[in-house]
Amino acid sequence: MNENLNAVNESTVAGLGRLTRFFGFNDVMGRLYGTLLMNPEPMSLDDLAETLQISKGSVSMNMRSIERWGMAREVWMKGERKKYYTAESDLWTVIRTVLSGREMREVSTALEVLGQSVEKLRLDEAELTEEEKKLAAYYLERVGDLQSFFEFAQMLLSSFLAAEEGPDFGGVTNLNLDKDFDLDSEWENGTG
Repeated sequence: MNENLNAVNESTVAGLGRLTRFFGFNDVMGRLYGTLLMNPEPMSLDDLAETLQISKGSVSMNMRSIERWGMAREVWMKGERKKYYTAESDLWTVIRTVLSGREMREVSTALEVLGQSVEKLRLDEAELTEEEKKLAAYYLERVGDLQSFFEFAQMLLSSFLAAEEGPDFGGVTNLNLDKDFDLDSEWENGTG
């Protein structure tokens, strides 16, 4: 394979491995997804294990997770008994699946825990000393701030996930900063 083609493939796969760690998934999942995404043909577990130089067991275990998150799907190959996979290339679909499955659940859990904390403080209010009541009021204020933040996050996530189609990133990728913005004058004026 051409050296530049190989370099682009390897850097993309490695980059997706790092990116998935940022979202709380393991590196192998990202590299598997990247390998499938960058391969025009479906790949078997053996192909993936060989390409990434990892065990077939690790590939199999992580592919189940990738399938569950909607990042890849099994495809049928005529005349083949092995399982073959292809990546979900619509990144909007992948993002929506991950956000709706995990992040919304985490935000809901946070709101539930915060609500229980408020309830505990209010139930014990009569038994608190004056000093403890001041501390409880402080806690209620902080917990209220956290509740507001998580309610806002829940609203944003819900709005984001309600969109049937992803944003049009074409405008962003076609943006020419040198032409469209005079960055030097913005920095000089303190607006950049």
